[in-house]
Amino acid sequence: MVHLHARSYYSLLQSPMSIRSLVDTSKSMGLEHVALTDWKSMYGTMAFWSYAQKQQIHPILGLEGDCIYHEQTFSFVFLAKNDTALQQLYHVSTQWMHDKEFTLDELAHQTSACIVISTDSFEQWINHKETDVLIEHLSHCKSLWTDFYVGMAMNDSVYRKEINEKVKACAQKQAISTVALSCIYYQKPEDVKLLRILRAIAKQTTIQDQTLDVQNDRFIRPAWEMKKLYDPSDLEMTDYIASQCNVQMAMKKSHLPQFENKLHIDNTDYLIKLAKAGLSKRMNHKVPTTYVKRLEYELSVIIKMGFTNYFLIVWDFIRYARSQNIYVGPGRGSAAGSLVAYCLGITHIDPIKNHLLFERFLNPERISMPDIDTDFPDDRRDEVIEYVRQKYGDAHVAHIVAFNTMKAKAALRDVARVLNYPIRKVDTIAKTLNRETLLEAYQNNRAFRRLIDQDKDSQELYDWAAKIEGTPRHISLHAAGIVISNQPIEKICPLVAVDETVQATQFPMEYLEDLGLIKMDFLSIRNLTTIASIVSSMERNQHRKIDILKLPLNDAKTYQLFSKGDTMGVFQLESEGIRKLLIQMQPKRFEDIAAVLALYRPGPMQNISIYLENRKDPRKIHYLDPRLEPILKDTYGIIVYQEQIMQIAQTIGGFRLAEADNLRKAMGKKKMDLMVSYRQQFIEGAIRNQCSKKVAEEIFDLMERFAEYGFNKCHSYAYGMVAYQMAYLKANAPLYFYQSILNSVIGSETKTSMYIYECQRRHISILYPDVNASKNGYTIENKGLHMPLDVMKGIGKLVQQQLEPGKPYKDYIDFVVRASAHKVNESNMRILIDGGALDGFGLNRQTMQEALSDVLQYASIVQTETKEGVLFNYDIVSPPRILPMKEDQLTRSKKEKNVYGFYLTEHPIVRLRQQMRNCIPIQQALQTMGYITVVGQITRYHLHRTKKTQAMMCFITLEDETAQMDLAIMPRMYESEKENIQVGAFVKINGKKDRADSMIANSMTWIKEK
Repeated sequence: MVHLHARSYYSLLQSPMSIRSLVDTSKSMGLEHVALTDWKSMYGTMAFWSYAQKQQIHPILGLEGDCIYHEQTFSFVFLAKNDTALQQLYHVSTQWMHDKEFTLDELAHQTSACIVISTDSFEQWINHKETDVLIEHLSHCKSLWTDFYVGMAMNDSVYRKEINEKVKACAQKQAISTVALSCIYYQKPEDVKLLRILRAIAKQTTIQDQTLDVQNDRFIRPAWEMKKLYDPSDLEMTDYIASQCNVQMAMKKSHLPQFENKLHIDNTDYLIKLAKAGLSKRMNHKVPTTYVKRLEYELSVIIKMGFTNYFLIVWDFIRYARSQNIYVGPGRGSAAGSLVAYCLGITHIDPIKNHLLFERFLNPERISMPDIDTDFPDDRRDEVIEYVRQKYGDAHVAHIVAFNTMKAKAALRDVARVLNYPIRKVDTIAKTLNRETLLEAYQNNRAFRRLIDQDKDSQELYDWAAKIEGTPRHISLHAAGIVISNQPIEKICPLVAVDETVQATQFPMEYLEDLGLIKMDFLSIRNLTTIASIVSSMERNQHRKIDILKLPLNDAKTYQLFSKGDTMGVFQLESEGIRKLLIQMQPKRFEDIAAVLALYRPGPMQNISIYLENRKDPRKIHYLDPRLEPILKDTYGIIVYQEQIMQIAQTIGGFRLAEADNLRKAMGKKKMDLMVSYRQQFIEGAIRNQCSKKVAEEIFDLMERFAEYGFNKCHSYAYGMVAYQMAYLKANAPLYFYQSILNSVIGSETKTSMYIYECQRRHISILYPDVNASKNGYTIENKGLHMPLDVMKGIGKLVQQQLEPGKPYKDYIDFVVRASAHKVNESNMRILIDGGALDGFGLNRQTMQEALSDVLQYASIVQTETKEGVLFNYDIVSPPRILPMKEDQLTRSKKEKNVYGFYLTEHPIVRLRQQMRNCIPIQQALQTMGYITVVGQITRYHLHRTKKTQAMMCFITLEDETAQMDLAIMPRMYESEKENIQVGAFVKINGKKDRADSMIANSMTWIKEK
């Protein structure tokens, strides 16, 4: 007996059953075959195929779907007999996932090689005694498919069993075989509620909704139970059908398309020609022998390994991007170690000058595809992908699917909603969660467990949420991956339409390379958008052209900026900790920036103090062997990069660089079985190279210790270059830098506030939005920046469009009259007033607010709507008299805060700090250690139980006009102050700061607003 109809959770929100559950349960029942037939999709096919084979149970690959015949919908299960049939299912699934509806005859034509089982009950025809119509339908299906069967499903229902017997009689009249088809939607009988929950989530309703499509008893039945329900002949037929399903997955694998070069010569010759020309250009036509030999070696490896097309395809789309003035990053990852990539303009870091290793990128002794990831500005990446689609054809290019699964908090909230569990209670529970799973939280998070155990409803919520956690909810796209194939992709992998223009593979990334589908990463990097924006704005306004790839790497202003830690907005260097490290390091050369990126990560951070100490006094550095000095000198005697491990293995242990890369990889992954043999090989090689056994062992131990933390030097140098470019622009063109960076964070109150404060500190004036002067985005005006209107909450692009363009508003009344005629409502006008966008009319904001109702009434009188538009007749009535009102500065600041999410002109804290002794700005406090006093406003807080006593303490975030800072309120103080702690409260805090970005409060003084 075989179950031939089963859905997994890849039939999104139509089954809670994982692939593992389906396979493992089938195997535990002693079944020899297991089938997967998800609804219209084949997302789980490769995972199912792989896992079933691993568990030594025969996988049957299938698909379930429907079609139209005589204006009725009929459903079928399709099973792949062979590889040809599987490719047909790929095509059909692709069409369904592009919203194609098949007629019966169309569907039959597309699935001619498949086993087809009708899953309909034909209840309507049986009840209306229209067996002749049924027989005609079955006869037509039999004529369409060679292997057509009628499924006998749900015999556990007496009613359905009676229907099935009548259908079976009709089928037998046409010599059509019937087969037992117990539909499986979940693993166990009790999982029916789990399915009901998923269906309710999908439909955004509750589990009480009687319209939910949920059927009882659709679980994996054991053979003995199936024998009680179905005829022996129908059960025997399941075995026969299973025996006919012999997919081998032996279809022709994909390869990259053949690149067509413009010279119409062999691609190998073309690559060599391009690389040599590029090298000559890079070296200003004076090429050192070292470069010639390295290029010849790399080309020989690339050609021998069959990667010529790969390099040419990448070269081509990068060349296209640059031809369209699309800024391409200088490189990323290990590709920066390739001289060929450097010569082709794929990367822009000289690998020989910077001691980057080709074998770290492409190891001739370990066959794997090269991995060249390319960074593009996030607003132009799609142009490059479109070029690739146009060049190689829609059918040959696709994105890669990813699955958004239900995370812990989302699972809790979804289940709470469908169970009618109180929202406030689930919010309280969710706040105790960190990044752990629900099971981990229940086992290790006492606050979470206490709330779950408080009542039966909460326990039920947890139980069901834990069961759906990890279930795929909907599809998304891999952040960067694109596959390009020499044959239509759907022959190798089914596709799904994500929207009208984007299609993706149905199989996730981990299964594509085995099919020959090579992933190329086209990454969207917002910082490249910022760089491109700055450069183009400078060129447009100053007629000054900057080649961002040829900046001087010794610019004094840039290193001053690094040394001050003034790197807010600079790629990879924004965090408080990394800025502190820059201040400690005082960088003097580009290599220092690359080292910062490598060191400031969990793990390597423990080496920072040694690095800084050795850097301060290089005489303290001790090299176990003098030959280590040229390898480790740039990093002051410690191993920072993976490439250094490879160089040591080559220089001391006599390893070939390809072997050294294998050693590096084994060390990083702690493959102990390999390490024993590598250790012996290293020591023996070191002894042959005149190194004592004792020193060789010490060096190997040193390599092994640092291998866990070693960073990819190629990547560090490549991304260090992007960081340097941004820092250079910030140091040398701050006005353009802030214009671009502020445009990139519109919508983020925190980032906007932070950068505006920096502008003000640098004496770059920030001008309020203005209905007569503001344009799209921040604009440069008189050595300052003019804010756009959409920085204000509630003023989006639509309101901007409603404001009449091209014709300035004469005064406040003119604005209200004309803007109201263009459907700008009263609420929008009040926001514009409070945000300062009407200040140019010469009235204070309080005056305009008080007068607005009268002016709007006047506007309604003088306006007449006609077919041609709104006409104005100002002679009907006199304009209202506007009485000047007094304005309070603090009230004005508060309203600004409501509009922007931050204080634009004067933060209340400024005045408060002036009235208090010894208070310092938070930005200064962040750079100070010891006892300090600050005053600020609480922006958020969260509670936490201490590990030892389980007493409640509190962490608060305090903000002033300069920065934000975290403070810890210990249990005793929290107990006495908890009534006062709330978002928005002003407080003066004295405490001890012994960490970079936080301090412990010793006393708290609350300040009441006046």
